[in-house]
Amino acid sequence: MLRVGIIGCGKITERASLPNLVNYKDKAKVTCLCDIIKSKAEYLSKKFELGSPDIVTDWKALVKRHDVDVVFVNTPNYLHEDMAVGAARNKKHVLVEKPISISVKAADNMVKAANKNKVLLMVEQTQRFDPVHQAAKKIIDSGVLGRIHNIRGRIGHAGPEYWSEGKSHWFYDKKKSGGGCMIDIGVHIADLVRWFKGKKVTEVFATIQTLEKKLPVDDNATVLLRFEDGTKGEFECSWTTRPYEVLTYVYGEKGKLITSIGSKQPVTLSLVNTVSGADPNNAVKEECPKLGPGNGWENAVHYFIDCVIKGKKPFISGEEGRETIKVILAAYESKRTGKWVKIKK
Repeated sequence: MLRVGIIGCGKITERASLPNLVNYKDKAKVTCLCDIIKSKAEYLSKKFELGSPDIVTDWKALVKRHDVDVVFVNTPNYLHEDMAVGAARNKKHVLVEKPISISVKAADNMVKAANKNKVLLMVEQTQRFDPVHQAAKKIIDSGVLGRIHNIRGRIGHAGPEYWSEGKSHWFYDKKKSGGGCMIDIGVHIADLVRWFKGKKVTEVFATIQTLEKKLPVDDNATVLLRFEDGTKGEFECSWTTRPYEVLTYVYGEKGKLITSIGSKQPVTLSLVNTVSGADPNNAVKEECPKLGPGNGWENAVHYFIDCVIKGKKPFISGEEGRETIKVILAAYESKRTGKWVKIKK
């Protein structure tokens, strides 16, 4: 039975962490909640019938507790580094909400602290855990598509003001968030494209704009990618897309794979006839594989808990989170310079 402490009692904790800890109560128990607004923690404790966990307003007190084994960091992006490093130094395993941080240096410090103190650090990149994307990844890794030439991805919704806490929010303060839709949800689709491809991104070119919302941060972006094997990719992200969508297109030598969150056919594999002389424009085989259980949030939380119990390093580790934020920050640099930006090793 792992004892969990949660820092930050906003919507991610309410919608993702607590529901999926409560339904995993044979393996994990929430022993402490932390928020600078005490009433928010009290509200969630009562809502989820947590059995009166301790409530604190200082995260430093939480990470020092002897009745906490793992810490969930569900706070604004600029706070992730200090809280994750503080938890690691106190020998706590850490699940940090995406993005891992708002700078590569911060990500490096988080990874170093976890490795030095021999604790697990996982980034909650939930798109990897959605059954749709799990099924797609198995198909890609099977080799049935042959060599992958191109991957495209898109994620979009109407903006954080519709699911979080109103229009006056840290999401729109660049010093706290690190940017707009690019770092908020672009980090999801960039990570997913990276994972599908299985290769490092070496260079990016980005068009990043504020098209609709009267905000000091971006609400739409398109990023071109070059991978280490010479192939290309692309992803888009948007805070002005209605309704919500997550789409990917994977093109290989022998066919294509399309995923669509929310569609009646969320994963479609189309393969061509490889017989010599056959017309490759006509798909001869199309299938829609069955999906596994759960959803992205549920599967991510349960997976992390299981990793801690088994002492197994997560496949979306701190190092992986660092590689993804490098892509996002390079995209912002490309927007500033108007040029392709190489990603440093």
